[in-house]
Amino acid sequence: MRNSPKLCVAFLIVFLLFGPSHELPPFWPRTDLAMTNNLGGPLLTVHCKSKDNDLGVHMVAANTDYHFTFQPNIWKSTLFFCSFQWNNQVKQFDIFDAPRDQDDGYKFKWSIKPDGPCKLGKKVKCFPWK
Repeated sequence: MRNSPKLCVAFLIVFLLFGPSHELPPFWPRTDLAMTNNLGGPLLTVHCKSKDNDLGVHMVAANTDYHFTFQPNIWKSTLFFCSFQWNNQVKQFDIFDAPRDQDDGYKFKWSIKPDGPCKLGKKVKCFPWK
């Protein structure tokens, strides 16, 4: 029975990761994501969802932001996709895609522009609309 302390520690880790709540333990950092309406005037309607969560419809005035927080999973499969509407246009974009974004930190700032969203940070990366 020399391995029983190691076995207990291993069991505790497995229980914390895959316990009854199936949520990530509290030591896993939450991710904060903000999107700023930089369309140049019109009201922006944002509707974001993941496989498990519908964040609802939000109206974002010019030069203001909509933000939300979430806990990505450890398998790097978390995906939040959003629709963006203004004037007579409807666009879609995956605002958080774990394989693309998860290694970039836990705070994301996006600028929503007429030609596409731009992820701000050390390097600005702009994407075309889908």
